[in-house]
Amino acid sequence: MKRNWLFSSAAIAAVSTISSSAFAQVTQTPDTPAAATAHATEMTVEEELVYLRDAMAVQALRLDEAEQMLSKQGKLIEQQSRIIADLQFRTQQNTALAARNAPSITGQSYQVVKNDTLYKIANKAGVSVSELARSNNLKSPYLLRVGQLLTIPGNAPVAASAQMAAAQPETKTPATATPQPQKTATATVAPKSQQVAANTGAPARPKPDENLPEEVGMRPEKEEEPPYIAVIADVGGILTPKGTMFAEAGVDFTASSDNRFFFQGVEIIDAILIGAIEATDSNRRAVTESLGFKYGLTNRLEVDGRLSYVHRNDKITGIAIDDATTTFRDLKGSGIGDLDIGLHYQLNNGKGFPYTIVNLRAKAPTGKGPFEVSRNSANGVETELAAGSGYWTVEPSLTFILPTSPAVVFANLGYQVNMPTEPNALVGPGTTILKFDSGDAIRTSIGVGISLNERLSVNFGYDQSHFLKTVTTVQQENDMGDIFVNQLSQNSTTIGSFLFGGSYAVNKNLRLNLNTAFGATDESPDMRVSLKAQYKLFD
Repeated sequence: MKRNWLFSSAAIAAVSTISSSAFAQVTQTPDTPAAATAHATEMTVEEELVYLRDAMAVQALRLDEAEQMLSKQGKLIEQQSRIIADLQFRTQQNTALAARNAPSITGQSYQVVKNDTLYKIANKAGVSVSELARSNNLKSPYLLRVGQLLTIPGNAPVAASAQMAAAQPETKTPATATPQPQKTATATVAPKSQQVAANTGAPARPKPDENLPEEVGMRPEKEEEPPYIAVIADVGGILTPKGTMFAEAGVDFTASSDNRFFFQGVEIIDAILIGAIEATDSNRRAVTESLGFKYGLTNRLEVDGRLSYVHRNDKITGIAIDDATTTFRDLKGSGIGDLDIGLHYQLNNGKGFPYTIVNLRAKAPTGKGPFEVSRNSANGVETELAAGSGYWTVEPSLTFILPTSPAVVFANLGYQVNMPTEPNALVGPGTTILKFDSGDAIRTSIGVGISLNERLSVNFGYDQSHFLKTVTTVQQENDMGDIFVNQLSQNSTTIGSFLFGGSYAVNKNLRLNLNTAFGATDESPDMRVSLKAQYKLFD
């Protein structure tokens, strides 16, 4: 114990000596002699202890300030770490979103993924929908399938990186503010989100900070796909793409009624008729089942065909006014109808001028014609109905289609050439039809289609056919054996109908078309209803 005390005393003496020297250097002034100063700065042990205690307090204060500064720097580092973690999280999120939504470009190609639409792809590729559709020979309603490879026109870059940059919020680094001094030191601890990320290896969602912008969701993507209009089948439409084939099955119902007043005799004045007077009432029904196809030979050339089976039933009642004699005929007929084949060529791409399509249709007399049916030998009246026309028909026409979203205006102008035929058919005692010329027809139609949504559209219009004069060459033989050749003619007639139809896309391969026509003239059928199912076989 004595030794320790002696050691402590020696240490205190040494410290006192050093402290006295330092104090003397600090307190000496130029006016004080060195000897006098050294003598005056001698301090007692108590004074030296007080001085050392004060010096230690100053050092402790400086250490506390250093700890406070370290605490401030730790908080700033923690805040910057949260900002960096948040940016990394959002960058990974936006990168995954861009990879899922952006086109996967291989050169100038894009592979369709689930939930893709042509508008989305065109918007991200920086091209218009029409350019993208034209480059890939796509027609309305622009139906796509997963895995389909599309060609991106031109050198259009995909704007995925730009969209990702736009989606990434702008984050400003907060300025370094001077925090309030703290009396206690705090340890710098990493954010909990970073600890979770370090433990699991997955990007963690950082805790929201009041200095960071709040993420409230993504803006919905704009959908403005062009409408699809199913134009009435008889008028035509945009052609089938190259290599694509559609099968069409349809059923057509036609109903017409007719009340006519016949007079054969001499008219004395307007109110007096001398001769045979007859009134007839006829009701005609026809059901036609058809099966057809459409195939795109090239991007602008299409071929189609249709073969039908016809069921007909006519009920005709006649009353003779003079003797009230009543006649009734119930005629039926069924069989294969005429074969219809068509070619369609698209002249332009619809820019600056309506889509213009040149059509050429031909109808072959494959069905039993009116000169081939069975007839009554007594008076030559037919006992069954024909399923075909009995002559060839060729019809060139032009179709114009003007899209103006969400509607489309369509028109058709054609000239139907009905080829004369020489049946040499015996139609009654001593009466033979040598030649029959049905007369050509001028056909026109116009209408408007409106798209209600991407699946359903409706259209309405007017169709008119003006048939020119019909000429029939008849050979007759009287009881004396004399032969006479006469030409019987029928005046031109006009058949007009109001059209109304609709189309519904069941899925990407199947579409249903319903068209109706209502007679606008006396000679036209009262009503016609046609239902067709169009199915894509391959493309």
